[in-house]
Amino acid sequence: SRASNFSENGWRGRREVAMFEKLKTFLNGLAGETPKVEPDEVAVAIVALALHVIHADGVIDVKENQVLETEIRAYFNLSKGEYEEMLAAAKRQEESAVDLFRFTSRINRALDERQKTEFIGLLWQIVHADDKRNELEDHLVWRIAELIGVSGRVRIEKRQDVERQRKGPDS
Repeated sequence: SRASNFSENGWRGRREVAMFEKLKTFLNGLAGETPKVEPDEVAVAIVALALHVIHADGVIDVKENQVLETEIRAYFNLSKGEYEEMLAAAKRQEESAVDLFRFTSRINRALDERQKTEFIGLLWQIVHADDKRNELEDHLVWRIAELIGVSGRVRIEKRQDVERQRKGPDS
């Protein structure tokens, strides 16, 4: 499947698959009730930071949300309903977060250098989804990259990779 191919080359490993399964079990057991303690999961942290980038410029573009949904559903091999459950948990956490550390600390503990770099690539895909790069989005990706230990050089390379992909092979 696409998800298993991505996990070999993407920003997650086996440990996160087990954590995501725990998250799904937790969410399925809620039966519609809001939990007193939010699930402490890397997957939710990834989605919450992506939402933070989507909201950075004050304009929530449908294309940005579509990129997020497509990438996360393919990566985690989620149904629409499972994605919506994860998204709801991420939104709750993102809205109540006072800073980025709550999410970046989870990513630092769970992802290796290559996976962190791929995550920054995902954030750049979201930034460029609406074809309007904004300085607030740029700054936020820079800040997240800094907090998870992705160098400025690598962050810029990932941005340039996404820009080249968006322009196509004839550019």
